[in-house]
Amino acid sequence: MARELLNNTLRKVLPFEQTGDFFYRKARKSLETNNYINALNYYRKALEKEPDNIEYSLDLAEVYTEMSYYNESNRILFSILQKDSTAIECYFGIGCNFLGLHDYKKAEECLERYLNFDSYGLYSDEAADLLEILQNQDYYFNQEKETDPERAQLLADASRGKSCLDKGEFKKAIRVLEKVLEGDKDLIFARNNLALAYYCDGDIDRAINACKQILSKYPNNVHANCNLAIFYKDAGDVEASKKHISRVLALSVDEPEDLYKIVITLCELKEHEKANKLLEKLIQYKPYDTNILHYMAVSFFNLKSYKKALQYWDKIEKINPGNTISNYYRRYTRGILDGARSQTDLAYHFQVPYDEIIRRVKKINEILKLSDADLMARWTRNKVLYDLLNWGLDLDDTIIKHAILNLVASFADKRAENFIRDFLMTSSGDKDNIRQALTLLKGMGAVEPYMAMIDGEIVEIKVSLEEKYILEDPLYDSIPRLAINGMRERNLTDIEDGVNAVWNHLLHYWHDVGMPRIQKLEGWAAAIDLYYCENTGVRVSKKELAEYYNISYSTLYKNYRYIQEAVLDLVEFDVRE
Repeated sequence: MARELLNNTLRKVLPFEQTGDFFYRKARKSLETNNYINALNYYRKALEKEPDNIEYSLDLAEVYTEMSYYNESNRILFSILQKDSTAIECYFGIGCNFLGLHDYKKAEECLERYLNFDSYGLYSDEAADLLEILQNQDYYFNQEKETDPERAQLLADASRGKSCLDKGEFKKAIRVLEKVLEGDKDLIFARNNLALAYYCDGDIDRAINACKQILSKYPNNVHANCNLAIFYKDAGDVEASKKHISRVLALSVDEPEDLYKIVITLCELKEHEKANKLLEKLIQYKPYDTNILHYMAVSFFNLKSYKKALQYWDKIEKINPGNTISNYYRRYTRGILDGARSQTDLAYHFQVPYDEIIRRVKKINEILKLSDADLMARWTRNKVLYDLLNWGLDLDDTIIKHAILNLVASFADKRAENFIRDFLMTSSGDKDNIRQALTLLKGMGAVEPYMAMIDGEIVEIKVSLEEKYILEDPLYDSIPRLAINGMRERNLTDIEDGVNAVWNHLLHYWHDVGMPRIQKLEGWAAAIDLYYCENTGVRVSKKELAEYYNISYSTLYKNYRYIQEAVLDLVEFDVRE
């Protein structure tokens, strides 16, 4: 009787599915208490219900900005503008994000565009105030650049050397940074980066010597001491390593960048307790940085505080659902708590262990051999395949990325399109993979323009299928010839195809956005010359180049930067920012 009554009751219960507005209101309530992680998840759920709701997307972008996920916020705002060009408040949000990314030029452009569209808009006062600050800063920066252009170029080259180091191009980083230090031996950050480049290239003696040069003048330099602690530990001199890390720990350090350097050094040295203590301080500055949250989780794990470790991996999962790395360590830790595993220290790098990487790569290879029907079934059935392939794109393996992108494109649905679009917005793709992803999107019929993260910047890209574009005024055709002649006089050979490729891309770009005012042909020839040399590893003095073409340094630099922003690569694409 009781069972029958229960069954009758259950039959009367109607399934109730919440609407997007329900989750939207939950998100707003979370924001009132500054609970950004919960707000983030509720906004995502609201958008799952109503994917075209611009209000939900705008609020989600704002949450990402508050959490310092500026590029993710910009991705959403750019997507909104592609759907609705009248959503001009996006320009204010994008400008604020570029401020957070320290890209002041783009921030200024976006804020100006916002005010041009709506000078009395909701954010007009804030935009005008920010713009005034940026323009004052820009004025003083340009004054300094005009009075000391060589110094400005040294700083730009030092930044380029750091970029090479980050990309793993160690020998190129060494060449660039050594040349920078020839110009100014007191650029400490450049020498620290050079020391790291030496170390990564296997030359530990030169790495140690570079740091010693810094400490001879600045004995409390955080980065040099941290570097030496690592270098000496690797060289087997434990006492010297301890001396340098002790010196750093005795300092009163509050700058987040310095704290981060000390933390990752302690992690490398397996000083788990000391690392944990400093991570608690660092996490106050960056509470949503998933790398820092992972370091905190690992430090607790290595200190056998497993439940605390799980709290931080759970937080990463909430910030980035489907993250297979944090998910792996959550399962691993629960296995220890259940007695199914024995404890061994974990490495701090935000990646799964090597044996798990091998297992996953094998799994991906097995999946690639399945029939089209089986693949489609797995793709549509659940997120397991999606998350595994997404993880594979973060591996430093171009072949695996190539195979994954081709596989996903073969599904040719909206989910596949979004997968490839999301890949383009990460910094994990090299130019070849970016080019492949763009081609696949074009082949899928995805709407242009596409957005991509290239060299740390978000750009809009239009895939060009035209072979050549001809200018009406044949006078401009002499620009690439001037560049080729100038390069031949410096005994450079086999440069015609490369120079013409750069020129042709400029023509395509101008065809789409309009030509700038060309006052002096030599100014553009010199810039093409410089662009080609910089991208093929040919050493050239910018000052001598400007003198050869009889132009000012500022003209050369301005045109060179223009070409950098206009040309993605010496291939078949136009780039528009």
